[in-house]
Amino acid sequence: MHRSTFFEPVETRRAIVREFFELIDTIPNQDDPGTIQKFLRYLQGLLRIKQVVPPVVEIMTVVKHSKPILYHAARRSVMSSSNLHMLFQVDMDVELAKDRLREYTE
Repeated sequence: MHRSTFFEPVETRRAIVREFFELIDTIPNQDDPGTIQKFLRYLQGLLRIKQVVPPVVEIMTVVKHSKPILYHAARRSVMSSSNLHMLFQVDMDVELAKDRLREYTE
C-alpha cells in the first residue's frame, strides 16, 4: 500500500480542525444574520467533505459551549428538513470534545 494513504486522512482532519479553530476564534458570538450565514456555510462545507469523516460531534459541542448565542440562533434558523438539522441534534462532553480536537493540533 502507498505510504501516503496512511497520512492523508490525518492531515485532512488536521486541516479541518485548524480551519475550525480559526473560525471559532474570529466569528462573534452573536445572532446577526451575516454571522449565522457564515457559520451555516461553514457547516455545509463540513458535510461536503468526502475524504474523511469530519469530527462534527466534537465541533458542534465546542460551538454550543463557546458560542451559545450563535449556536442557538443558527439552530433556530435551520429547517427540520435541512441536512444541517441533524448537526444540531448531537452532543457530547465538552472537555472530551476539546481533547479530541486538540489531538489534531499537536
